[in-house]
Amino acid sequence: GVILLLSLVFSTTAYETVNSTQIKIENNSAQRDYQEQEEGKVLPFRTFLTTVEIIIICVSTVLLFILLVLLTIYLCVYGCVKPKCCRQNSKKEYTQVQLHRERKISVIWKTNYPKV
Repeated sequence: GVILLLSLVFSTTAYETVNSTQIKIENNSAQRDYQEQEEGKVLPFRTFLTTVEIIIICVSTVLLFILLVLLTIYLCVYGCVKPKCCRQNSKKEYTQVQLHRERKISVIWKTNYPKV
């Protein structure tokens, strides 16, 4: 019973809306077509961009936002450090000449500045 009553009320409201629109069209008080008056004028609500350009701008903005969020999360979790793949090995591999030079320098330091 309640569903029938609600559907009757909504259909009456919808009919009144359609009927009032038809009356406005007949009385010439409905929304008018201003294309003839607008021709050749630049209107503030018109855009010069095509739909494809607007879609490209929107998609790139969303992707940029997602990348910034991911970068922020990465920096919060790992801090500002290089990933493991980009780090240089901390092992110092000396050549024979460098090892000889290091030994000589240590000998010079020991002879010139003996421990007290």
